[in-house]
Amino acid sequence: HGAMRDGESEKNINLDVALLVQSMLKKRGVNVYMTRTDDTFVTLQDRAAYTENLQPQLFVSIHVNSCNKPEIDGIETHYYHDNSLDLANCIHNLLITTVQAKDRGIFKSKFYVINHTTVPAILVEIGFISNVQERAGMCSNERKQKTAKAIVDGIIKYLDGN
Repeated sequence: HGAMRDGESEKNINLDVALLVQSMLKKRGVNVYMTRTDDTFVTLQDRAAYTENLQPQLFVSIHVNSCNKPEIDGIETHYYHDNSLDLANCIHNLLITTVQAKDRGIFKSKFYVINHTTVPAILVEIGFISNVQERAGMCSNERKQKTAKAIVDGIIKYLDGN
């Protein structure tokens, strides 16, 4: 269920941002499928299988990072298959400029959900819950809105052919 710090949980921040992304995309006429819309646990295997069955145009997994070094902060974007790099670039570049967070980079990573998904798929780490300042920011409505807007704008940019 993710990391917890000072009463704030990763799963709640993730879901808040994901629901904002869903709402913003729907307003722009995009069909959105969610692996979860409430506080239920969905296995990584089920998330990948759900996506493979649907075959959507893309897959975005939203996460909050954590580290044992409290000074570390910033946004990372992960992809695995080469067909996902354009999507990673579109969303990552908008995230770091819109949210104005440290750019930790784009990484080729073997996270299960992006490794086992054949459609363009990325996993975004929207900040570190282990960093006091960043955690406070991520829990604010302003940063949640900015994060969601950046993800949505990145998705639209990608769907429009960059």
